[in-house]
Amino acid sequence: MTLLTNAQTQLLFAAALFAHAGFVQTASGQTFTIDPGRSSIAISGTAAGSAVSEQGPGSLTTTYSGTIKTEITSTTIRFPAGSQIIAQNSGSWQPKADATAGSEPANYGGQATVLFSLAKVALRNMQVDAFSPGLPLSNGQFDSRSLTFTFLTNAGSTISYLVTGLVSKSGSNALSGYATNTITTSSKLETVGDVQTLTIPVDATFYLTLVSTNDSTVRLIGQLVATRSVAAPLVIQTPELQNQTVTLRWQAAPGQTFRVYACQNLPDWQMVAASVTSTSNTYTWSEAVTPSSRFYRVARP
Repeated sequence: MTLLTNAQTQLLFAAALFAHAGFVQTASGQTFTIDPGRSSIAISGTAAGSAVSEQGPGSLTTTYSGTIKTEITSTTIRFPAGSQIIAQNSGSWQPKADATAGSEPANYGGQATVLFSLAKVALRNMQVDAFSPGLPLSNGQFDSRSLTFTFLTNAGSTISYLVTGLVSKSGSNALSGYATNTITTSSKLETVGDVQTLTIPVDATFYLTLVSTNDSTVRLIGQLVATRSVAAPLVIQTPELQNQTVTLRWQAAPGQTFRVYACQNLPDWQMVAASVTSTSNTYTWSEAVTPSSRFYRVARP
C-alpha cells in the first residue's frame, strides 16, 4: 500500500481505505430469541420401564423461552453451544420438588403404573443447550439431525418421583445427558423485512435414571421458533480531518452499539471507543490526533 507524503492526508487516506475495504467486522455469532407463542414441546417416554401418561390435561406439553446461539454464513449454520432453551411451567404437578407428596409448579408432570404401584414424576427448571458442527444451508433450509441437545446442569434441572402402592420409593435426580435430534423435517432460516426467523423441529430422546441406571426415557417432540432483528447494512462515509481531529461517520440501524479500533502499525489494533451508539441512522466518533499515519476500524461487539 502506498501512503501519501502529507502526514494529515495519510491519516485520512488510511481511515477511508480501511473503512471501505471490508475492515468492518460484524459479530461472529447471532443470537435468536425464542418465541413462546410458537415454541411448544410435548414429552412422552417411560418411568422405570412403564409408559408415562398425563397427570392432568396439558401436563406433558409446555412452551419454551430463552435464546439460541448460532453462527451463520451464506452456506452454513452452526450451533456453537451457549443457548438457553428454557421450559415454562405447564401447571402444578406431583410430587413436590423434594419428592414428597403434594403438587408444585413444574414444567411437566406425568404418571405411570410400575409393579402394581403408581409413580408420579415432575420435571422442573428444565433448560437445554444446543450444539452442532457446521450444517449446510441452502435456500433457507438445513438438516438438523446433527443437532445435539444437552441439559444445562447448572440451571438446577431436576426430575422428582414418588412411587406409592406395592412399591414405595421417592427421590429427586438432576437432569443430565445428551440427545441427538432425529427429526427428518427440514429446519428453516427465513428473513422477512427486518426479522430473521429460525424454525427447528425437535424429536430427541434422553435416557434418565430413576430407580436404576437408564431405566427411564424422555422424548421431546415439537418445535422451537426464534427470531432476531436483522440490522440494516453498515455504510461507512468518508472520514474527515479538520484541526487535527479525525471524525468517522457511518450509517446503520439506530440503537446499535459499535466499537472503534485504531493502530499505527498493522495489525496491532487497540480499542479506542468501546460503545458508540445513536438514536438515529448516523453514528459519529472523533478523536484528536497528531500528524502521522493512523488506521481505523469500526466493529460491532
